[in-house]
Amino acid sequence: MARRPLRALLVGLVAAAVAGTLAQAPAVERLELATLDQRFEWRGRRPPPRDVAIVGINEGTFRALRLRWPFPRALHARAIRRLLAAGARRVVYDVQFSEPSDDPRGDAALLAAAADPRVVLGTAQLSPDGAPAVLGGAARLRARGGAVGLAYFPTDPDGRWRRVTPRIDGHPQLSALAAGRLDGPSALIDFAGPPDTIPERSFAALVQGRLDPAAVRGRIVVVGATAPALQDFHPAATGALMSGAELHANAIQTLLDGRPLRALSPLLGALLVLAAGLVAPLAALPGGPTRALVQALAAGALGAVALLAGAQLAFDGGTVVPVAAPLLALALGTAGAVALTYAVELRARRRVRHAFERFVPPAVVREILARDGGGRVALPPRRLEATVLFCDLRGFTTLAERLAAEQVIAALNRYLQLVSDAVFAHGGTVVSYQGDGVLAVFGAPLPRDDHAAAALAAARAILAELPTLNRWLRDEGLAERPLEVGIGVNSGPVMSGSVGSARRVEYAAVGDATNVAARLQALGRELPGRLFVADATVAAAGAAATAGLRRHGEVALKGRREPVYVWVEA
Repeated sequence: MARRPLRALLVGLVAAAVAGTLAQAPAVERLELATLDQRFEWRGRRPPPRDVAIVGINEGTFRALRLRWPFPRALHARAIRRLLAAGARRVVYDVQFSEPSDDPRGDAALLAAAADPRVVLGTAQLSPDGAPAVLGGAARLRARGGAVGLAYFPTDPDGRWRRVTPRIDGHPQLSALAAGRLDGPSALIDFAGPPDTIPERSFAALVQGRLDPAAVRGRIVVVGATAPALQDFHPAATGALMSGAELHANAIQTLLDGRPLRALSPLLGALLVLAAGLVAPLAALPGGPTRALVQALAAGALGAVALLAGAQLAFDGGTVVPVAAPLLALALGTAGAVALTYAVELRARRRVRHAFERFVPPAVVREILARDGGGRVALPPRRLEATVLFCDLRGFTTLAERLAAEQVIAALNRYLQLVSDAVFAHGGTVVSYQGDGVLAVFGAPLPRDDHAAAALAAARAILAELPTLNRWLRDEGLAERPLEVGIGVNSGPVMSGSVGSARRVEYAAVGDATNVAARLQALGRELPGRLFVADATVAAAGAAATAGLRRHGEVALKGRREPVYVWVEA
């Protein structure tokens, strides 16, 4: 029994080790990212960020302004000036101005407006010298007091944007620059919700003077393209395409809030993987194989539910708990526990089969395994109504005195095979071999109603096959005269079950019925006949099974106070 906890512990440790090793594999990493997106979806929308606003160049803007893209740069300059005049804390302009345009006056106006320290221009391109490409050169803009940041984010293995980092390729990232957070580690963007969660103000309303200043006062305002035709949409953690402007707004608020989503510490993550790997193997410890299998599967399922629910609660509270690696450890641990349970059950079944097929018919062994579940070598003790048959080979002791040892064993095995085959053929159980005596029982260890009739049929089969044994003894030169058998049969209650030690287990069927059968067999030394049957067996077997038996009468048996009524067959 001490091996079971050790095996369970080993299975759990292996499951955790394999899951931990595979945690960095691309497939597992993508699974982790998918669970992260699902957690955002389950969390749902939250109140819009308080510190950021979006001015979107949307489809309505084109209809209102009746302009084609790209808009004149003087118009963008007007938008920046009006946002600053309305009290915007900072203007983040996520529109690409890589090269000078055909309108020098418009370029100059935009450069003048962007030179304000409260303005940050974004670009997604680098010039040949490796600097951000904007208005003919970032150095020119910075020389006049302006700022420029790279407008893209690190890309996760599945191609989505989920994180904001202070610098990319050595240059400030637009959102980090706008939030004034150019130090510290990268952060998971704490999305307020799916696309369009953050309200959007119209660019047309802004440049036409119709925008309420209260909508932008004191906020960091992101100006960007939100019309689908401008193709500034990117895959984000929310599972759908999100405009670049809304991505930056979420990232800026995340940095202003101090990076609210924090990963679980590596140590706690490793312990979680270890615990997940051990759940099913430890749950499978109590009980037999069938129960262990059910417990392992139930523990695996409940563990997965608990892990997902706990991870979601932790996420809602600001902690990102790894899910993919623990789920993998849980799945491997469950599979290992099931495999271990199956292997242990298979081994136990083999032990049961090996232990009992020597004296129980194969059909009985199969039924024992089916009833017991295959987990125990021992048969539980039971009180059963059964019939006991005791068979003894007469004259064998005298014969054995003059034969060589190997001849004695050969003759004995031939006889025991004959008796055993007859017992097994009629569904009986060979309890023991006692020299040249065989003790068998019918109706145990599994009960049956026709145990008395089956025992009588087996006894007659032994008598019918006895001439075959005698012919073999004669042909082998082992016996000059035929040997006879004495058979005693008695019915009654027997105590059925396994007996022995931890190293050796035998089946036993004991009780007064067994003792009487042995005494009846011995009557053949005093009375004519070979088959001696107690009246209890005759009453239980029925008329058809007892045809051919003749009454002998009451016989006093050694060791019993009450006589036994006996029937005899020659």
